[in-house]
Amino acid sequence: MSRIDDALRRARGEQPEQAATDADIDMPWQFADSPAAPPRASHPPEQRPTSAPARVPEVARVDVKPLPEQVQRSVDDVPTARLVSAADANPVLIEQFRNLAAALNRLQTERTLKSLLVTSPAPGDGKSHVAVNLALTLSESYRRKVLLVDADMRRPTLHHLFHVSGAHGLLDALRAEAEDVPAVVPVTGTLSLLPAGRPQANPVGDLSSGRMSRLIANAGSTYDWVIVDSPPAAGLADARIILETVDGAILVVRAAATRFAELQAATDALGPGRLLGVILNAVDPREIHREDYYGNYYGYGSK
Repeated sequence: MSRIDDALRRARGEQPEQAATDADIDMPWQFADSPAAPPRASHPPEQRPTSAPARVPEVARVDVKPLPEQVQRSVDDVPTARLVSAADANPVLIEQFRNLAAALNRLQTERTLKSLLVTSPAPGDGKSHVAVNLALTLSESYRRKVLLVDADMRRPTLHHLFHVSGAHGLLDALRAEAEDVPAVVPVTGTLSLLPAGRPQANPVGDLSSGRMSRLIANAGSTYDWVIVDSPPAAGLADARIILETVDGAILVVRAAATRFAELQAATDALGPGRLLGVILNAVDPREIHREDYYGNYYGYGSK
């Protein structure tokens, strides 16, 4: 029984059917930025945005190439990271990101699209883990050469995820005397990471310099995809500034958490012309029909 059906029953004065508790349900696709933000107050149902199910292209099975042992071990050491490359990754999680990557690859053949901003309306929506999983899927499942850029210089997180040094990175490249190619960290043969560098309370001046635009453009001539993780779009200027340097953006919203006002502010900041789509994150498994389809069809087995 969905939340919508429960609401309709309450409106008619009926008792909603008893649903399973969250403790009884495994939620492998629930992402959270690290460290997790405190929970936001729930808003009235009438203020929540509604959406129709998105249509995604069918994708043939492509096996995920394992990460090198040292990187795989560091990924598995992060208990809150739900990554498509993890040994126990849920097949639903893997296939959802393959569908997203397939849609982006198809869109790339129709328009100029190499650099992509991943942001969210507010902290805690899961933008960073979506950016990482998308980069892993494009590089490992589709064998594309990908650069993952941590442009959230207010709260860098990606270097923690891969257990690499965050002392140097994007900040140093933007402030260096000579515009040399920034030193990136190879994660796999097809995936590289540019950490943010030292945290900055106000990175607007660095991000708005012409160097940021040239850095992204130069990376686009070397990599098939440049995935940029930015601060939240609602209330901060960072995402809007970075958007001017990339080809498009996707917005990550969190089910039953993102407020409509936050979503509206983020879409207004990004603008409809540059926003490619919205990712609904942390969906309740009870709202996903036939979630065992992927596992049974592709032989992963039920989990």
